[in-house]
Amino acid sequence: MLFGVTTMTFFYRPILEAVEIIARCGFDCVEIWADHAWDERDGASSAELKAALAKHNLKSTVHCPIMDISITSPNRGIREESIRQTLRAIDLAKELGSRLIVIHPGSKFSRLERNDAHWNYQVDSMGRILGYAREQGVLAAVENMDSDKEVVSVKDWGDLERLFSDVGSIEQWVTLDVTHLRDTDRILSFIAGAGSRIAHVHLSDATAEQMHLRLGQGSLDLPRIVTALRDAGYRGVWSLECFIPDNNEEKLREELAKAQALFS
Repeated sequence: MLFGVTTMTFFYRPILEAVEIIARCGFDCVEIWADHAWDERDGASSAELKAALAKHNLKSTVHCPIMDISITSPNRGIREESIRQTLRAIDLAKELGSRLIVIHPGSKFSRLERNDAHWNYQVDSMGRILGYAREQGVLAAVENMDSDKEVVSVKDWGDLERLFSDVGSIEQWVTLDVTHLRDTDRILSFIAGAGSRIAHVHLSDATAEQMHLRLGQGSLDLPRIVTALRDAGYRGVWSLECFIPDNNEEKLREELAKAQALFS
C-alpha cells in the first residue's frame, strides 16, 4: 500500500521544499496541488518537479486547481478559463508521469441559481475535461464534494453516477474524500456503490461541524472505513488531506504513523 499527502500541507513554503519534507517524513507519494505548483513565488516548473520526485523516489498524483475558479460558473469567461486551467493541470499530470489527477466538479454560484442550467454547465465542462484526460492517457478521478453545502451538486456516489451517465463517460473513476461525507454510514454506502471505481482516497477525520481534521480528532470510524475499502479491492494511494498547524513536520510524521496504524 502507498501513503501520500498533499503539498498544500506546506502551502506557505516553496513547493520543492514541501516535496523534500514529505519525502523526509517517509511518504511514498505526494499530491501536487496545481495551485501550489503554479504559484508565482513558490511554485516550480514541471521539469523541476519531475526531477525532485525522481531525486526523492516519490510517486505522484496531481490535484486540479481550485483557487478562484469554477468549471460551472454562469459567467462564460470564468467558466472557460477554469476549464483551460484544469486541462493544463492534466498536462502537468502527464508531464510528471503521475498516477492520476483529482478533478473537482463545479458548484452553483448561488443556491438561487437554476438547477437545470447549472447541471448543463456541469455536464458540458466535465465532458470536455474527462475527454481531454482520456486523450492524454491520464486517469481522471472525480471527487465527491462537501455534503453540507446547499450549492454543491455532486456530493455522493449517486450524484457521481448521474454525472458520468449524463456525460456519457465510459470510464467512471472517482476520488473518495471521506471527510466531505462527514458520516461513517454515508461513507460506507458510497464505498458499496462505487466499489472498484474508487481510484483514489483522501483521508482525514471529520465531525458534523468540521472537516479535514487530523486522524482521531473527529467522529469517523476510520478502521471500519479502511476495512470496507480494502474489502472493495481498493489498492490505490491513501492520501492524507488534513490540516497540520504551523506546517509542522513532526506533526506530519505523527499523522503518517496514525494512518499506517490503521492497517496493523
